[in-house]
Amino acid sequence: MNIYKRPFNTNIKNNKAKHKSKKLLIIKLSILIFTILLNILSWNSSTFSDWYIDKILPLWINTYSRFISLFPISVGEKLIILGILLLIVGIIIFLLGFFKSGRLKSLRRKYWNTLSWILIFVLLIQTLNCFILYHASTFESKYFNAKDNYGFEELANLREHIVGKLNSLSTQFERNSNGEIIYNGDMYSECIKSMKNLGKKYPSLSGYYPQPKKILFSSFMSQQYLSGIFFPFTLETNYNTDMYITNMPFTICHELAHLKGYIYEDEANFIAFMACINSDNLFFQYSGYLNVLNYVSKDFRKNASEEEWNSRTLVTEEVAADNIFLTASAWDKVNTSSPFNTETVEAISNKFLDSNLKLNGIKDGIESYNRVVQLLIYYYS
Repeated sequence: MNIYKRPFNTNIKNNKAKHKSKKLLIIKLSILIFTILLNILSWNSSTFSDWYIDKILPLWINTYSRFISLFPISVGEKLIILGILLLIVGIIIFLLGFFKSGRLKSLRRKYWNTLSWILIFVLLIQTLNCFILYHASTFESKYFNAKDNYGFEELANLREHIVGKLNSLSTQFERNSNGEIIYNGDMYSECIKSMKNLGKKYPSLSGYYPQPKKILFSSFMSQQYLSGIFFPFTLETNYNTDMYITNMPFTICHELAHLKGYIYEDEANFIAFMACINSDNLFFQYSGYLNVLNYVSKDFRKNASEEEWNSRTLVTEEVAADNIFLTASAWDKVNTSSPFNTETVEAISNKFLDSNLKLNGIKDGIESYNRVVQLLIYYYS
């Protein structure tokens, strides 16, 4: 029996593939152009950025952020690990490029196509959850009738107030044999409660807050002197588990402030301070005052004479001992377990952070953290 089989028209298959490829390219370019336009608009209009934070950002927080919070692990941290693995795969594929093979050629094409999609969506999400936020109205302009400058007397009074509070609070906590504070409360719930209470006075801080998450690679964060991190890709707030406990309430509230559109570090510091000191929890109050002490003392020391500096109230031994990033034993663990030198990691991290802030329009870069002092003075005056 003779069977006739109609030959397949390869031209039709090739035409369909080309049409699909062209269609995907148009989609990519459309997303990229949309992302660029969003950045241009936000850089040139604080009104647009304010509208976006007020109307659109809460939609992501109440849907996407709620979904991500169902996972007990830091999804953002895992995505970074996946990104590193993807980069390693890319290097391997590049090296294999010296071998001529049809399969390798197809694999390289698929890899670069996948990578281009990832980069486009990373840029889009970073724009939506981070870049736009840098160009909105500041907390200061929204809520304070601020002065341009503050005087030395105001600065000196602020430091005296903070030191007095710290010296008083430092004696009221249970401590272990090493003098380290013991805290047995539910820190997550208290942080969220403190932020929501602050939202009653400042409406932009009201609404849903996700559960903070621990960072698995906290040792590497410690080497960068990072206490917390906000992942725009997943709208998660994360904190370093190695740091001394007095840093934790302030850090978590700081990262939660980013979630509400306050991306400037000085503003997040100030919001964290207010959330902590207005809490009924004395340990939270202590964390709030302690984490702004160095900023205020730095400004005061810079402007005070030797006589003025020596005449002011000193912090107690307990406060001085609590005013640390990591305990000595924690530092030993970090330095012995890491293959990298801490000083090198810190220097690279500072350079990256400084450059990132400047690229987003913050001219003084990493020094902007210290602008929290001005906000503190506005608050008390």
